[in-house]
Amino acid sequence: MAIIELENYIQFLNEKMGTAIGFCFKATIMLSLILAVSNISFIYIKYGSPGKYVDHIMPNFIYRDRQMTIDDESLDNDEKKVVSNVMKQFDLTYREIFQAETFEKADLLNYVNSNETRVTLIAGTAIFLESILDLFTFWILIGFLTSFVGWIVLKFSRIKLKYSRLYSLSIYSSTLTIVLTVLYTMLNSFFGIYIEIFDYLVMIIAYIYITAVIYMIKSDLIKQQMELIKIVTVQEQMREEIEKKKKEETKEDGKEEDSPKEEPDTEPEAEVEVKQEKKEVVDNEADGSEI
Repeated sequence: MAIIELENYIQFLNEKMGTAIGFCFKATIMLSLILAVSNISFIYIKYGSPGKYVDHIMPNFIYRDRQMTIDDESLDNDEKKVVSNVMKQFDLTYREIFQAETFEKADLLNYVNSNETRVTLIAGTAIFLESILDLFTFWILIGFLTSFVGWIVLKFSRIKLKYSRLYSLSIYSSTLTIVLTVLYTMLNSFFGIYIEIFDYLVMIIAYIYITAVIYMIKSDLIKQQMELIKIVTVQEQMREEIEKKKKEETKEDGKEEDSPKEEPDTEPEAEVEVKQEKKEVVDNEADGSEI
């Protein structure tokens, strides 16, 4: 509904902001799980095992005498260059990671191959938790930016709306942006696809969604006002017709009163007796409060 059923966005106005944030968190968990599973699957499909993947991205190194030495000649691809830069930044933590006095790439590969299941679970969990943090933070930020654009559109549309409801709409309006971000992340990681202005494009999609939703809400409000005007107009016409009929009946009654009629001076005795009996029955009936 958040992606393809814009006409039903009016339902989101009745939801609390906590419900929208809950939807954001649940969707983030689902998307993070997809990212973790797809990354692990990609490693097995392309490289066959985590050990071969580590061999592909890890440069030749040796840790000896509390110093890390990286072989620059082994940096034959972009992945190794990136990992090499990361290893240089974390040089101070190696003495805590590597308990042995000497540790090199061959030792790392032996550890990964002998503990493949454990390494896979740790890597998948790390990707999953990191994706939850990144995606949830990114979605909340996108929601604030989208709500700012929505606030501007509301001002131009002369519609009053609580910020909590506007932010909820912004969360739902950003759903497609987050889904496309996840897909782009997978394509970039697996196939090296890079789009320079992708970040701006996905932001514009969220802004288009919130703008379209606000104008649809405005259109619905206009339709409701038109229906109310029609109802009031019909009621006014019916009232005028009723008053006209009353006036005509009053005129006819006046004409009938002008014509002389003979009325009996006394009522028949039978009718008088019937009325007296009816009166006695009414007087003997119980009040409604006694029921």
